[in-house]
Amino acid sequence: MDEEKNRKHLLDLLEKIPSGVPAGWEKETFAVGGLMYLGFSNLQTEKLVVISSQRQSVIDCRTWEKTYCEENYDEEGLAACAEPLGDELIPIAGEGGGGLRRFSPRGDGLAAAAPFWPRERIIFMPQYTSWHQRPEVCTIIFDGYEPKAFGFSRCGNYMAVGTSSEVDIFRRTGE
Repeated sequence: MDEEKNRKHLLDLLEKIPSGVPAGWEKETFAVGGLMYLGFSNLQTEKLVVISSQRQSVIDCRTWEKTYCEENYDEEGLAACAEPLGDELIPIAGEGGGGLRRFSPRGDGLAAAAPFWPRERIIFMPQYTSWHQRPEVCTIIFDGYEPKAFGFSRCGNYMAVGTSSEVDIFRRTGE
């Protein structure tokens, strides 16, 4: 398959994917000025550390409560600490590298597609589904520019997509 046919095939598949919030999930958006890094706690898996050029906070993805805390992160080691989380080192991802989990324990996945870069789409793929094989059961959860980081919490009940100006947090309903 030559490059032009391949691009058309991928664009046709992307057109079949609905946009919005996946079935069984709900979404909340938080404004963040100058987002730099995100990281889910591995011990309190509902907690998301958000680091921006303004300040650091912890968002409880179960209650949507945001707590501001002292800034404490290492860009070289891609780790952060946050007072509400005790001594835990939180792995972070964002402008300096790193990565959040792309698969949940239940087999849900996230993938990026950028046929018209720099615009990118983040695709939610339920239960071991590939958007290449069954696009109609997947959902585009982000369609915009420059996602800094995206991924699942360790438990898989939460996922986040962060840009320089906001964080979209998704929480599985009926936990």
